[in-house]
Amino acid sequence: MRNLANFLVHLFSRDGDMDHVYLSAVHERCLLCEEPISESQTYLTYRVCPFCRFHYTLTARDRIDLLADKGTFKESHKYLSSVDPLTFSRKSSYRKLLSQDQNRTGLTEAAVTGRCRIDGVEIILVVLDFGFMGGSMGIVVGEKVATAMELAARRHLPLVAIVTGGGVRIQEGVLSLMQMAKTVTAVKRVRDEGVPFIVLLANPSTGQAYASFANLADVILAEPGSLIGLSPLRTLREASNMPLPLDAHTAEAHLGHGLLDNVVDREALQERLATLLRIFTNQKLGKANHKELLKIEIEEPAAPEAWEAVTIARDTERPMAMAYIRSMLDPFIELRGDRLNSDDRSIVAGVGFLGEQPVAIIGQQRRPALEGQRNHVYPDGLRKAQRVINLASRFKLPLITLIDTQGADPGLEAEEQGIGNAIATTLSLMVEASTPIVSAIIGEGGSEGALALGLSDRILMQQYAVYSPISLNHTLGASYHDHRLDREAAEALMLTAHDCMELGITDLVVPEPEGGAHLNPKEAANFLQIVILQQLAELSKLSPSKLLKRRYQKFRRMGEGSRFSQEAMNREVELLINISSVSDHTSRNGRSQRRKVAEDGTHDVAAADVEAAASD
Repeated sequence: MRNLANFLVHLFSRDGDMDHVYLSAVHERCLLCEEPISESQTYLTYRVCPFCRFHYTLTARDRIDLLADKGTFKESHKYLSSVDPLTFSRKSSYRKLLSQDQNRTGLTEAAVTGRCRIDGVEIILVVLDFGFMGGSMGIVVGEKVATAMELAARRHLPLVAIVTGGGVRIQEGVLSLMQMAKTVTAVKRVRDEGVPFIVLLANPSTGQAYASFANLADVILAEPGSLIGLSPLRTLREASNMPLPLDAHTAEAHLGHGLLDNVVDREALQERLATLLRIFTNQKLGKANHKELLKIEIEEPAAPEAWEAVTIARDTERPMAMAYIRSMLDPFIELRGDRLNSDDRSIVAGVGFLGEQPVAIIGQQRRPALEGQRNHVYPDGLRKAQRVINLASRFKLPLITLIDTQGADPGLEAEEQGIGNAIATTLSLMVEASTPIVSAIIGEGGSEGALALGLSDRILMQQYAVYSPISLNHTLGASYHDHRLDREAAEALMLTAHDCMELGITDLVVPEPEGGAHLNPKEAANFLQIVILQQLAELSKLSPSKLLKRRYQKFRRMGEGSRFSQEAMNREVELLINISSVSDHTSRNGRSQRRKVAEDGTHDVAAADVEAAASD
């Protein structure tokens, strides 16, 4: 990583001269690891070193050839080129610079736009070329990008943008700066029309493009080792009082800070884009066994004892959310980060195919067991979940949530970062999402942390899962605990799957292998996949408006329909009737006594009234 960072600093250290970084020529040896690469098919096809995986700069035409289906790219506004709006002058005029780059690259400007197909899916493609004045955003670049976005919105076609360079075109002054506003305005139209927007950040991606349309995409990908950020790396180094981390300003650092969804090797890029496009355009895969799975009848499993369920639900070997996700979805693409500053791994999320159905999925991921570590949800993890909920709602993808947490993090840091707001906002988004939602409790369902992702059309619980109104750590398994009290508390809380069915909270109990899912994770995943598919098939028959209405009614009436609620209300009614009868009887006796006293003349009428009132 140090060699890569030093190499990139040297490579991009000079302004204005792009000839030394326009790496379209074939190299005998890798500029980074110095291994021979001139005869490597990987290098010749993808311009990727097969030894160190360094990704060399590609021209816009080369990128289009690698991504687009052969013969499908139709360029738009090909001959639109810049003028000299400010009559900018220096040793070499702006017009001369433009002419030189046009002759060298064969392009008229730093952006190439057009229509094409990727694995059969028709899209609008935008590619910035770093070799043309650093891919800087002049008036023409901004116009071509905005026009392509408007075309995508008008034709309702997915938009894919490849960004390299994207800094300020100083020769066009503040007019260059205004291209940020122009492209952001065009993105608004794309979003309003519900059009998928995917961006790939290549090496380097900085400046105006990065800080405008590139960061507004639904999914942001990056090539390995790419320099990414608002400021150039040299500027960042000059502004810092301390040495920068070795991976500073790289795609990998941005991924760790929650600013990207994936870092994708160039060889896998076309397949990754094709999968995302099929998912976001709701194309089914047509898998042969999909209909057979919908016909399988799942018998209701036996109810375990409460303490047995608690013990098995908390087993450290129990399958985690990601294990279920990768077993049930094929393919699955993880979407990472909250787009602010974190990629909390207590929440994993992404999109993929469940059978033939494209879906979005969110899972609460228990971390590896460490002494003293608790499995909670955090504000940044919930913000990541909110991103995926919004994507599911926008692109009409059924949403699945897998719940397994001890609850919301009780620490001060979580409070200061807005854990309460994160939970409330997530709940609100779940209520409003106009797409079928199925939640499955696969382990512990602890308090508000579980409910945050559990407000859904169907709530499932695995056979040995538990659902508790407070974190189980506060009641069970605490310091100096008495196991007999633990057992009593588990029984009293009514937290097993079958208890929750009786309470009217869950809709279905999903079988597990005897003794728990950890004894046969594959079988447990199969049961879960079948039940979720069947529930989604039923929910897909409902219109969005009916779906939202039923979800509202489900939770508005929660607690009213269970046997226990009815018994409690019946007791309350009987008590009120008894109280009313006693009150009527006492009142009648009081009035009779008052009349008798008045007739006997032993007390005055006022005294009789006081006594009767006291009796009442």
